Amino acid sequence: MSRATCSHCPCTRTLRSRMSTGSATSSCPVPGARRVPVEEQAKTATMQTPMVSVIVPVFNQRDYVERCLRSIASQRCDFPIEVIVGDDLSTDGTRDVLRSLEPELPDWFHILLRPKNMGLRGENNCNDLLHRCRGRYMAILEGDDFWTYDGKLQAQVDFLESHPDYSACYHHCVVVGADSKPNGEKYPECPKEEYTFKEFFYMSLPGQIGTSLYRREPYLKAREDITRMKLYDSYPGDRRNAFFILTIGRVRCMNQTWSAYRHVVKGGSSYSSNVRIDEDYARQELLFGKTIINFAESRHNVEAIHAAKMTYYRTLLKWSVGKVRCSTMREALSELMGEKSHRLAYLTSPLRWYLVLGSRMLRGRGVTL
Repeated sequence: MSRATCSHCPCTRTLRSRMSTGSATSSCPVPGARRVPVEEQAKTATMQTPMVSVIVPVFNQRDYVERCLRSIASQRCDFPIEVIVGDDLSTDGTRDVLRSLEPELPDWFHILLRPKNMGLRGENNCNDLLHRCRGRYMAILEGDDFWTYDGKLQAQVDFLESHPDYSACYHHCVVVGADSKPNGEKYPECPKEEYTFKEFFYMSLPGQIGTSLYRREPYLKAREDITRMKLYDSYPGDRRNAFFILTIGRVRCMNQTWSAYRHVVKGGSSYSSNVRIDEDYARQELLFGKTIINFAESRHNVEAIHAAKMTYYRTLLKWSVGKVRCSTMREALSELMGEKSHRLAYLTSPLRWYLVLGSRMLRGRGVTL
């Protein structure tokens, strides 16, 4: 193998020029205009601009990263893709696994081995990977998750290509443990085909991050805008993404289960796996609410503004009672009464929220509190 220093940042990029040889087509075919022999696939992959970019942020996922990458390599598509893997200076042997896998992976895999940890719970690593993408569409798969259907990308691209009014599409996932077997947990994904601001308010998500496919350019623009406006220090990124994606266009939720989300608290880069409910978290949730209000107002989206304010006042009232408080009930009501419209809706938002979540729990659906 040969190594070269990237011009984008001080990291090591592993470049591949060889693939497994064989007389027939590869068992993990390189996406191209048609199913072609291995030798021709390698040439095609380097010439074409990818339709889909897949980024894989990795940190201390030695036992899981191989299955993750092989699930991507097994995708069968009629378009070219690229995969950009970023290891954020793992210390558990993950980098050795990546090096050993390198000769077996197709040329459209690119591995970045960071010389230092980029910080912010892996967010900087992910941001850098996002800005390296070239595809029309973009998918994200964390290094301990994996796809379970080899036609996942093809199905999602086909949908977005034929539905230009949609900004993203998701599908369902199964939650697994360290042994890669279903652990009985339910992810709070949307059960309907259409994800809306109403579902956002009730804490459903369009899908786990590994189930998503976005239109790259509008996604990155909205992500940069909301990041620039953010008032909070840390808050689960899946909630932020769910909100700003809805301001770009419609969101489809496919009801097929095509991926596995590994819920293992130890290790990994997922912030939501390490949330601690305390006064600081309550403040962060309130600041998140103010952030999405500002973002919605900047986009002059009336529906988004209403959903953001419903979310904010629900949390403001929630954190004005109980053991963990950020304000008094009197202060919360005073702020709410300053609104010119929808005051009754904002006032009753916590009650409606608890009723809906209670109903979902009774039906065995995954919920997020």
